[in-house]
Amino acid sequence: MQKEDYLNIDVDTGAYQLQGCFDKFSIPHQWKVIESSFKEMAPVVIDLKGVLECDSALIALLVEVKRQYLDIEIINAPENLVQLLDLYQVKTLLF
Repeated sequence: MQKEDYLNIDVDTGAYQLQGCFDKFSIPHQWKVIESSFKEMAPVVIDLKGVLECDSALIALLVEVKRQYLDIEIINAPENLVQLLDLYQVKTLLF
């Protein structure tokens, strides 16, 4: 199910696929839609394969998601996100 151009949801598996740019400018609006979707269907997986650009705001969003959904799996993190996670020493909070 396509919610927005930056969010696809596989209703059979509970997988949320994020796509496009996730930064401090776009995330406030994106988070409202994502959080609303989580209330409709709890997430099982967040797939970051389609994330093209991101900054530390995506890390904050993912840490919050992981805090709320302890068993969620985050997969396919792009290399620039992995580098930020290493830089901020928070990789173990998400993976």
